[in-house]
Amino acid sequence: MTGLRGRVGLSCGVALCSVLAAVSSAPSAWCSELAFVSMRDGNAEIYVVKADGSGLRRLTSNEAEDTRPVWSPNGGSIAFVSDRDGNQEIYLMDARGGGRRNLTRSDAFEDRPCWSPDGEHLLFSTDRDGNSEIYACRADGSGLRNVSSHPSWDGVPAWSPAGDIIAWVADRQGNQDVMEAAPDGSGSRPIASHPAWDGDPVFSTDGSRLAFRTHRDGSISVYVYDVAAGTVSNVSGVGAWNEEPDWAPDGRLAWASSPAGNREVIVADPDSGVQLNITNSPFNEWAPRWSPDGGMIAFLSDRSGQVRLYVAGADGSNVVEVGGGPVCDVPCSWRPEK
Repeated sequence: MTGLRGRVGLSCGVALCSVLAAVSSAPSAWCSELAFVSMRDGNAEIYVVKADGSGLRRLTSNEAEDTRPVWSPNGGSIAFVSDRDGNQEIYLMDARGGGRRNLTRSDAFEDRPCWSPDGEHLLFSTDRDGNSEIYACRADGSGLRNVSSHPSWDGVPAWSPAGDIIAWVADRQGNQDVMEAAPDGSGSRPIASHPAWDGDPVFSTDGSRLAFRTHRDGSISVYVYDVAAGTVSNVSGVGAWNEEPDWAPDGRLAWASSPAGNREVIVADPDSGVQLNITNSPFNEWAPRWSPDGGMIAFLSDRSGQVRLYVAGADGSNVVEVGGGPVCDVPCSWRPEK
């Protein structure tokens, strides 16, 4: 296991700073859109807004709770979770909020939709077999199959960019491990089995690495798993609460950390270990999500006294509140740029 070679609060290295400066204000990026959840109308509904705060529109309008929007890889559809039929299920709608349909149609509790990179399949968690399992289906809801198939708890699925590996969190030994397997569930195994709890798996955009949260160092750290080598390394350090990792297209990593008690957004080069606190405020900032071009980061913050959605340059500059009001504590989803 390799140790951390940089610390939050230190001035960033020349390489990381130059990259951040180059991409922190790409003009074309401000046309990007984000899907998010707000309760401004009394219940959780899904909205879309441009990254400069313009073009706000509501996509769902229902007395039920609509949450967890996730754009399809081609940006034409959004998978989401809704309890509008009496229980929580996976739904699909087009980019304008039309064509809404129930994909799962069961009496079970379904959650965490996750797209395959080709947009033809979805992973999700469900308790339809009496315990939480990872299921897959086609984008039209057909072809349902259980890919985790184990009596323990399984949830929080992720799909590699090449589509050849899936990952999820499993409670197989009385603690949570991150599992990897083929998309049909064959060959499943923990990536780094440990008595501590692991979670938040997310693949890098080239699929070579997988970041995850772990309690194995006595605090909560972000680790990176090298898929080819099968090794893990601590990239966040210890002594703070580090979680919710997300990869930039160029291999930078962002996560939420609590170096001084409140949560902040950290951007790091996992190879050099250099870290930059891009929010650096007395408020709480969390749930970072990179824009498709890596030029911006969206995050949640309570700096206004309410939880709101913000977008900033990759170096923390040009912070804009884009949600137009209070939002739910649910990560946003950027529309892919195709």
